[in-house]
Amino acid sequence: IKVLCTFVVLVSIAASMQAQANRTGYFLKGNPYNYRLNPSFQPDRGYFSFPMFGNTSFGVATNLGISDFIYPMGDGLTTFMHPDVSADEFLSNLNKNNNLNMNMDMTILSFGFYAFGGYNTFDIGAHLNAGFNIPKDIFHFMKDMGAESYSLANLGLRTRNYVDVAIGHSHEVAKGLTIGARLKFLIGLAYAEAWMDRMELSMNETQWQINAKGNAVASIIGSEFSFDENGMVNGIGEFKPQLSNWGLGADLGATYDFGNIAKGLIISASVNDINYIRWKNAITTGVSPEEPYSFNGFEGLSVNGDEGAGSVDEQLETIASDLSEFFALDDVKTCDYNDFWGATVNVGVEYKMPFYDRLSVGALFTHRFDRISSYTMGTFVLNLSPLNFFDLSASASVSTYGYDWGAMLNIHCPGFNIFASANLYAGKVGKVALSELGVPMEKSIKVPLDNMNASFMFGLNFPFGKRR
Repeated sequence: IKVLCTFVVLVSIAASMQAQANRTGYFLKGNPYNYRLNPSFQPDRGYFSFPMFGNTSFGVATNLGISDFIYPMGDGLTTFMHPDVSADEFLSNLNKNNNLNMNMDMTILSFGFYAFGGYNTFDIGAHLNAGFNIPKDIFHFMKDMGAESYSLANLGLRTRNYVDVAIGHSHEVAKGLTIGARLKFLIGLAYAEAWMDRMELSMNETQWQINAKGNAVASIIGSEFSFDENGMVNGIGEFKPQLSNWGLGADLGATYDFGNIAKGLIISASVNDINYIRWKNAITTGVSPEEPYSFNGFEGLSVNGDEGAGSVDEQLETIASDLSEFFALDDVKTCDYNDFWGATVNVGVEYKMPFYDRLSVGALFTHRFDRISSYTMGTFVLNLSPLNFFDLSASASVSTYGYDWGAMLNIHCPGFNIFASANLYAGKVGKVALSELGVPMEKSIKVPLDNMNASFMFGLNFPFGKRR
């Protein structure tokens, strides 16, 4: 819970969103990187990137808000665990599955060019991803332990950090039909995942009995974990440069321009991130359903100013300590781990206005298949290219995480390209003192109170070749 609140504060200072966040620029032909959303797309020129700054994005997406967990009371703040915060009030603000996903993507080197009858691309990029899913029933149990038994499952968290080297090619195979593919070599840097498939809770005379089935895994490139005499992890060994964690991936796409059949109508579809990494010397741990363990319950927490009450920071520390007892894992061992990713599907429809073909409207449907961070998004876009070197898009998105408004500005003169894209959350905001959340700064900031979606992406590149 403390990590969640810290994420919300950091997002308020530097707002951004999901990997592949530049959906606002999906339909812009002057966008040098829209082939990453659909590898059949062909930009209007070749390009090469400014090293490290060709395409950079930061991101977070969540269906949670800080007001779901922190409440004003008296002269200060308290957590949702305070007895004066009713269970109905707290639980009514939550979703069946509560997600938070954070991403950072940076293009190290990239270029594209026309040759071999089509468009070709090469990319080296670094990607840092983290996210978790907490089912509503977990919070129901924490807040109101009135029933004699609970059935909880689908709690998960994951961080996956890697570098990829990708080559791509798109080709017009028939009149109006273009297909494309990107093949990727993946180098895993660090990985950690925990997942509870099943968790049955029942109350005996004095304690909760937990019968659970779950697992956790972690791996760091070039390092092995060390263990104490009890078989518990107590550190990470010396780093030894080696290509220990690697895998393969692919993106596939197709585009069809209806031409004279329905002039101005273009449809497109892609499947991205069909990826796999094998993590060497990973540690795994799990809970056996045949070995129930006991839990004493969550401690009551009081409002600031009451006798014996701590700050919100101290209250969150107490909850974290209780949660570490609640989710006990054991049976640690070392092995190789196969990491298969959930793919992302994009389907787009664009229509160019018959009275002005530099103006178009588009709709993009996106779905991510993943047991921890699945989501669905619909984006509606207005595109305008009044000049050969100037593009502008405006978008509105509705998704699993709520909604946002976006815009992209793209300038692509011969020899120079710069673009920036932002999607902004448009819900309620409120002031929160950083000190109340354990951040050692005497300052109050405005943070989103409800679920938030916001994004920022920018890039600097150098186009070359004849415009198509």
